[in-house]
Amino acid sequence: MQLLKTAFHPAVSLEDISAASELRVIVRHAARGIVVKGEDILLLYTQRYHDYSLPGGGIDEGEDEVAGLIRELQEETGRRACNVKAFARYDEYRPWYKPNGDIIHMISYCYVCEIDAELGDTALESH
Repeated sequence: MQLLKTAFHPAVSLEDISAASELRVIVRHAARGIVVKGEDILLLYTQRYHDYSLPGGGIDEGEDEVAGLIRELQEETGRRACNVKAFARYDEYRPWYKPNGDIIHMISYCYVCEIDAELGDTALESH
């Protein structure tokens, strides 16, 4: 999948990554849905980061990107994806909030997809 962009959080620089001898970099793979309906795009608010983002999340061990995306869309919207089409990869580096690392390198595989118009019950995390 083609790399669209690599983004760095203001607290993390390319120099930090290059000199990562003292920093612990966690790599995490995620699948994100660009869920469209006409000209509208579905975004979810994340209280932890105080931002809006595409629905999706971490890919579980043994899952491929599309299976992870479908599971995440079910959890976050109550519906399954259909007509999934690969779009691009988005990489980002930001500070990590858990004690096992200092920086997270999030690799997000983005797909354009449609979901049912009516959203169902969600299984969101507390944040």
